[in-house]
Amino acid sequence: MDIAKENSPKFSRFHDLMKFRVRDILLVSTAYDAFVLEEDGRLSEQIFSEYLDLNLQFAPRIKRVSTAEEAFAALKKRVYDLIITMPRIGDTDPLEFGRFIKEAYPGKPVVMLAYDNISNDMVEEIRKTKYIDRVFYWSGDSKIFLAIIKYVEDSFNIEEDSKLGVQGILVVDDSPWYYSQFLPIIYTEIMKQTRYLITHAVNDLHRNLRMRARPKILLAETYEEAVDIICRYRNNLLGIISDVGFPIDGKRDKSAGFKFIEYVKGEIIDLPILLQSGEVENREKAREINVGFLSKTSPSLMHELRSFILNNFGFGDFVFKYPDGSVIARASDISHFEAVIRDLPEESLNYHAGNNHFSRWFRARTEFEIADELRPIRLSDYSSSEEVRKVILDCLERYFMGFQSGVIVEFGLSRMDMESSFIKLGGGSLGGKGRGIAFFNSLLSNSDLLSKYTDIRIKTPRSFVICSGVFEEYMETNNLQEMAVNSTNEEEIAASFLSAALPQKIVDNLRMLIEAAHYPLAVRSSSILEDSHILPFAGIYKTYILPNNDPDPKVRLKQLTDAIRLVYASVFSQSPKQYAQNADLRIEEEKMAVLIQQLVGEYHGDVFYPVVSGVAQSYNFYPISYMEANEGIVSLALGFGKTVVEGEQVYRFSPVYPKMNPPYASPSEFLRKSQLNFYALDLSDSSKQLVTDDGCTYRKLDLKRAEQDGVLRNIASTYSSENDAINDSYMAAGPKVVTFAPILKYNLVPLADIVKDLFQMNKYAFGTDVEIEFAINIPTDRSKKAEFYLLQVRPLVVGKEAVEVKIDETTAGDLICESCHTIGNGIYQDIHDIIFVDRSSFETSKTTKIAAEIGILNKQLFNENRKCILIGFGRMGTSDPWLGIPLAWSQMSQAKVIVEADLDILAVEPSLGSHFHHNLTSLKMGYLHIGKVGTRRESVNWEWLEQAPVYEKTEHVKLIRSDKPFQVRIDGRRGVGVILKPE
Repeated sequence: MDIAKENSPKFSRFHDLMKFRVRDILLVSTAYDAFVLEEDGRLSEQIFSEYLDLNLQFAPRIKRVSTAEEAFAALKKRVYDLIITMPRIGDTDPLEFGRFIKEAYPGKPVVMLAYDNISNDMVEEIRKTKYIDRVFYWSGDSKIFLAIIKYVEDSFNIEEDSKLGVQGILVVDDSPWYYSQFLPIIYTEIMKQTRYLITHAVNDLHRNLRMRARPKILLAETYEEAVDIICRYRNNLLGIISDVGFPIDGKRDKSAGFKFIEYVKGEIIDLPILLQSGEVENREKAREINVGFLSKTSPSLMHELRSFILNNFGFGDFVFKYPDGSVIARASDISHFEAVIRDLPEESLNYHAGNNHFSRWFRARTEFEIADELRPIRLSDYSSSEEVRKVILDCLERYFMGFQSGVIVEFGLSRMDMESSFIKLGGGSLGGKGRGIAFFNSLLSNSDLLSKYTDIRIKTPRSFVICSGVFEEYMETNNLQEMAVNSTNEEEIAASFLSAALPQKIVDNLRMLIEAAHYPLAVRSSSILEDSHILPFAGIYKTYILPNNDPDPKVRLKQLTDAIRLVYASVFSQSPKQYAQNADLRIEEEKMAVLIQQLVGEYHGDVFYPVVSGVAQSYNFYPISYMEANEGIVSLALGFGKTVVEGEQVYRFSPVYPKMNPPYASPSEFLRKSQLNFYALDLSDSSKQLVTDDGCTYRKLDLKRAEQDGVLRNIASTYSSENDAINDSYMAAGPKVVTFAPILKYNLVPLADIVKDLFQMNKYAFGTDVEIEFAINIPTDRSKKAEFYLLQVRPLVVGKEAVEVKIDETTAGDLICESCHTIGNGIYQDIHDIIFVDRSSFETSKTTKIAAEIGILNKQLFNENRKCILIGFGRMGTSDPWLGIPLAWSQMSQAKVIVEADLDILAVEPSLGSHFHHNLTSLKMGYLHIGKVGTRRESVNWEWLEQAPVYEKTEHVKLIRSDKPFQVRIDGRRGVGVILKPE
């Protein structure tokens, strides 16, 4: 199965539009003719000015020569995309020159530009021989050059571009003087329309598409040319502008325009047509056949021409009208268009749908697929106007689903209620989390994953990213940088940031977001360094979850803006500062984006939470028993993922062996070590004031609450004390155990298969192992599908064991520590200090105090710029003090090697899946785990440590120092390591 398709980004097929561009022009003219053209300034400057006025890129360069001989000499030295010749050439006539060019350079476009009238005979000869492609007249307006250049580009590109839906406007006129007057008007309107559409594009890719896919102008001078264009591009026309008199079969026919219109109406219905004529009696004839009419003698001809184009070819706003022309509403973009359609009076709906106005407007906006869907709508095919309305709204829904899926769109130019949408606010970087989610959205939209799993919906939460440029503006405008970098008082930093104003434009955008988002929100850090490929900062910064349920939108907006400011402030707390210093980075170089996401879960009275949260790592750092490192490991928890990432009690399984129970000594041990509590969002205080503690909106609950909510049955088994066994039946009597058996053994959700597919997709895309955070909703209403949400994906730093580390046989007397469960690879030298927790005074009830004491000794080493080995019990960095020592990163920043040892009173699994563990591997620190049962292969020489001279100590922690370095050797290939006494 092709999980990640190659080369299928949205709109990639449009990259081949407009392959031919006019970049270099050769002008062949006498010096006098050139003087006439440049009377108002240098010709190249005039053309550049026209391009600049219309926001066009790639203004072409012009080289002038005086004779045909000079022209051929120039053509040998350089490729020219277009040749413009004046009627007078020093050494030949223009027709001969054109013939020479066509013979020497077949297909090279040649046009004649005249400022005096040329004879009809010459025009006929040019039309007959085709040595010169078109004749144009110069009337003093440099816009004619824009028209010539764009017309030539259109002539070359229309054949291929039309196959991708690009539209055209057919102009039929045999008078070079006249079409030279109004072609610049039409092109100027097309370019203005394109510029208008670009300002309403949802992202840079969409802008590029709209620029390349602008309508073309197709010029015909004869009936035969016009009919040929209709035959070739009948499905690609926005409208027709035609003269009344032009040649048929080589002879000028005064009624050719009416004959042509009769032909067109037999081929294409409801196509806007404008007839032009100097004979006013033709106005009545045009009215009789229901086409527009424009008198060539009208003093406001150009204004009337412009009005017809805007009102009939789909340019500008869509103007909703009654059949009598009275205006109901205007829509400047597709989101607004959809909003109006929902309540549009039936009379107006029928009028626009019946005249194909909707389809034409979308075609003019380069939205060809939705235009094709809307075009076949016929009122007679439907029983009511409401049925027509539903068809249009369903079409728009599919448009938004397809258009925004996997694409980064800009705020205000897209719908905010689309599933898996990703919308950015402001400029700059998306940051690590934002980049990861946006990338996964792109992968998912171009993969077969959604069609593979039909019984579960795989998606990402609605996501909004405030880009890093807003952070930079906020810091500079409020003059916060110096204070934040230098202060060590986190409360002072937070207070300063909370009192500083966010940019007003962002506040206005957030106000719109709050009005549209009626669901709980997560406000996450998304810094430039966070989740980076080289050195991820995981879990170092703040994440706030918000109930977003206060009836007053002002309260909800304040909570959101406060959360954003506190995330900004967390950049400058002590943990990231010391983490950055350990990584030889400068915290002032950090830039912060903020990811705002729809929180995943369901409402259960006064709380909100998901059934499952998890972290999946494609590399298992601690494979045991039947497991292999490259098979990966998954950590699961009931409720929010705070349980997993902060190192509390979770359920772990291999996605290759999901039905295998964890290797506990007995079912009773399984019961003791299973999850007993979970985190939910507290909904009871809708106006809660946020504080620096990002856990302030959580509520910790026991399993009884999950049972009352009808959630526990999806993830639990039952313990039988009678036979010391775990029964997969939830209905059996006895204590409930969180085993996730309904999911892993009975496939309530195909989690293991989804994880394996995500590993495959993301490892290939990232080029390395990955860590994935996810959540699962299993609705209490079983008629609804379960939902798998990918919350975050980041590269996983796995040690590259390119250097083999040999660990020679050592005697027990040489060892301080030995382990066969290690992480890292290499020889860690120049460590003269060990901080270790005193066994004799350790109690699980005192771990919070022990963490503070380690922090005191760590700070001393920080001030002395010394690294250490840290030896403690249980999980380091856990948020649950009963599972280990709840260290903050700033309390252990000087540790280069960490040893987690088990005791009889505290034996837990290692800290896999937690942010602590991720950052440990990122910084290439050494890690050794010592199991409860001491063996020759896994032990700590406590006697030596306890007898060593104490350099500093606290009530529960000791620091020892040696003049000679301790040596740590870790062989990453075999997963073994030792810490040796100083020599």
